[in-house]
Amino acid sequence: MNIAETLELETITLVEPLFSDLIYQEMDDLMTETSGKSGKILVDEEESPVLFAKSDENGFWTGCITMFREPSLALINLFEQFEWDMYQEDRETICDAIREYYSVRLCNTVIPGPDDLNPTRAKSIEALLKRTVGSQSDEICIDCCCGTGVGSLVLKKQGMHPLAYDNDESLLVRGIIEKRLIPERTMWIDGRMIHRFMKEKASLVCGFMIGEIHPFNAHIWQEIITAACRVSERALFTAGTEPEIRQIEEWMRDTGKKGEIFESDADPIYDRWVCYSE
Repeated sequence: MNIAETLELETITLVEPLFSDLIYQEMDDLMTETSGKSGKILVDEEESPVLFAKSDENGFWTGCITMFREPSLALINLFEQFEWDMYQEDRETICDAIREYYSVRLCNTVIPGPDDLNPTRAKSIEALLKRTVGSQSDEICIDCCCGTGVGSLVLKKQGMHPLAYDNDESLLVRGIIEKRLIPERTMWIDGRMIHRFMKEKASLVCGFMIGEIHPFNAHIWQEIITAACRVSERALFTAGTEPEIRQIEEWMRDTGKKGEIFESDADPIYDRWVCYSE
């Protein structure tokens, strides 16, 4: 079910330009700078408002998402000026609908990156998951820095329910086109901000072929990896070199996770070095 259908509308336009903008309360200004004729408010199962929608005099509906931020006083005051209807849906269903909305927008506006999938890599990741994670049917997991989605492809095959994100929009579009990434489970965000988009911890975070880690970008990778570890119970990261994986293991320890490092012979280039933490 998409956002419009949830509110019994044919179409709706969200004022936030990007999915990553949903955490910023300033986005409410794009909603409150114009008046409204009538409104709809969507709440989750805890009756917290997650979406405000208003129509103008021409019947054009716009909405803003407050699922990942507190609604501003100005937004609340705006909706007190006209009549509105309330709708309710569970949070996970709403999240999926919002992610799908922005994934579709992304695919309509961004040129896809190259298809870089080596078919043999999917098999090596599958073997790695069986060796470490095992069977985790229906578990929610995170595909950190997912690229074009080879990790999500294998995680789904293993019966898990991946939530993928990356900061490279062209790779995400390629992954969606190739159906390795699911639109409603994909986010274009800065990985350092993943905690802002997670209400509960995932059972597992996977980061396949993290890197390349250099002195000039190590602080960024540290923030990405520690952020992912803090929103997950367990962690599995791979890298191309031993120094990189040992750096990752150190960052994992900073979050209270004790990782086991080993070398994998399944792929001599990708995912060669592995760190897994229960």
